[in-house]
Amino acid sequence: MEARMLRHRGVVRAVEGGVALVAMETTGCSACGHGAGCGIGKMAAGRPATMLRLPAAGAQVGDVVTVGVPESRLACSALLGYLFPAFAMLLGAWLGATLDGRDGATALGAAAGFLVALAIARACLRFLPGLLPSPRLLAPTTYSPLFAKEQDHD
Repeated sequence: MEARMLRHRGVVRAVEGGVALVAMETTGCSACGHGAGCGIGKMAAGRPATMLRLPAAGAQVGDVVTVGVPESRLACSALLGYLFPAFAMLLGAWLGATLDGRDGATALGAAAGFLVALAIARACLRFLPGLLPSPRLLAPTTYSPLFAKEQDHD
């Protein structure tokens, strides 16, 4: 059984040496039911396309492709990159407040906790590179850049 994937469309801009340069859409990913109403998609609209270098997997220049990221790896890296530093910062602030009680010590403790968490996260990624979500090129799609539901339209 294949892991659940977050999928996003892109267009192959170049293929060189078995590596495809894929320009990703700057809209919502449609992984959830929000589609065009997605706040992240609205913030990304109008920004330059994100360019990814991925193994070509038979894709050719101009192909509309789907790029997938395993949900489990994305969640794990989000925990490591966002939640862990936030908790470490709160723990550092609590320790600073407990040991000294002044605002400066609390702020210093929070900063120290955050920096230690970043160092630990960086070390984890160095020794466990599988934690990072690695996007991969899924099969090239045959539908138009319009909505996928339009294929069912008579």
